[in-house]
Amino acid sequence: MARETVIPSLEEPKPSHTSKDDRIHVTETSTGGNHDEDAQLNPRHWHPWKKRFLFFALMSSSILADGGMTWGATLIVPQALDWDITVNQSATTMNYGMLLQGVGGLMAIPLIEAYGRLPVWLWPQFITTFMVVGATLSNSFGVFTAFRSLQGLFGTVPQVVGLPIIHDMYSPEEWSQMINIWGTTFLVGPFLGPALAGYIGAGSNWKVSFGILAVLYGLSTVLIFLFGYETYYVRGRQCQQNSRLLSMFGVRNHNLAPGPTLLHWCKTLVVYIFKTPLLLTGIATMVNFCWPIGITVTVSTFVAEPPYLFNTVQSASLRWAAILGALLGWAYGYWFDSWVTRISAATYYTEKRLHGVWAAIITMACGLLTYGFTLNYGKHWIGLAFGWLLVVAGMVASTVSITAYALEKYPEQSTVVSAIINAWRTASGFSVGYFQPSWIERDGIAAVFGTQAAVVVVNMILTITPVIVMERCKYRQKPGLA
Repeated sequence: MARETVIPSLEEPKPSHTSKDDRIHVTETSTGGNHDEDAQLNPRHWHPWKKRFLFFALMSSSILADGGMTWGATLIVPQALDWDITVNQSATTMNYGMLLQGVGGLMAIPLIEAYGRLPVWLWPQFITTFMVVGATLSNSFGVFTAFRSLQGLFGTVPQVVGLPIIHDMYSPEEWSQMINIWGTTFLVGPFLGPALAGYIGAGSNWKVSFGILAVLYGLSTVLIFLFGYETYYVRGRQCQQNSRLLSMFGVRNHNLAPGPTLLHWCKTLVVYIFKTPLLLTGIATMVNFCWPIGITVTVSTFVAEPPYLFNTVQSASLRWAAILGALLGWAYGYWFDSWVTRISAATYYTEKRLHGVWAAIITMACGLLTYGFTLNYGKHWIGLAFGWLLVVAGMVASTVSITAYALEKYPEQSTVVSAIINAWRTASGFSVGYFQPSWIERDGIAAVFGTQAAVVVVNMILTITPVIVMERCKYRQKPGLA
């Protein structure tokens, strides 16, 4: 039997007794023994391969959420030529979709909680496939932008439903590691998607590139059909007893009487948005995402001009620096989440996870300065790549820490937490494409990126520090704790 790690601050209800059989259920290391019916229905006790396949389907859809939305970032020049518009105007086709990602995530909350995880995950992915097909067949800027906006609205669900699925399927000790893996897929997506799109577009045209994206969405939908299961479970209630077909259509997935209502979850959403820890960490996430997304949607425009004069393939290849940065951020987050619980097991409290943001934000600030000054003085493109790598590594590492903290802080509201963080993140991604180009034109590249570096540091100090201090004081006030 595997050794168990106990985290005192987790709010997950504990069993009333701790027999050997119960511990085997929790650690999921036993391959034999008789389980009662209730235990067998609990997703945390599913066969490991069933959980792996479901998680793989989740990652396939999650990487397409942002990856599919930024897919055209390296294709804006050929699209501008086709539609006879400016390159800057062509780059705005993604902006409304990014905004609607946040809106769609918030709209998904009451549906996920009222009808289950599986139907709200499956059918929007199915619809998104046809939105991408519509964008592929579009012949005008306006029609293409409309389909791309709807793609953002429906395609964001995997970024929201992932957190509750992880909460349902894995024990609290596994949450941070699984969040790390899942979160990195949709954080890598904004950079991997444009890279692949650029390579495909360079060998054919932008329509073929978007056709491939539609195929990828179709494959992801098939994976959900094959491996997706309803994960909602409450011990002692008759959950997980529907047929899989009924679960796909949201029929009695909860089996609660009375069942949760849409109005109830709308009210819950509003309440949690304004909870101080979520509000402050949400603002931190918004600012952290703003500048990396700004680089993502504008870098193709910058490197297409002197002194770089990158073609589509070169522009796409530059994005591997961001992909490598995302993987480094994941590695740091994975290490830190394990280290912080191990090194402070006796005095652990949830807010200690937020200490992972400090090294991340310094890395991000250094990256913004490197990228900005390289671009400002027209230095070698390696400076752009290295700066972008640092920016993305810091963004991913800080986001992983914040997300793991938020789920651990409010485990009973995993869907709500996921959607709130997603909304803060996408709101900044939507806005930066509008104000950054004019800001650069007015103040210059060096001043803009220098200001951004200062903003991320100050923002993190003003938002994360109060959360840590307030909760640390509460922890010390508990009897027997220091």
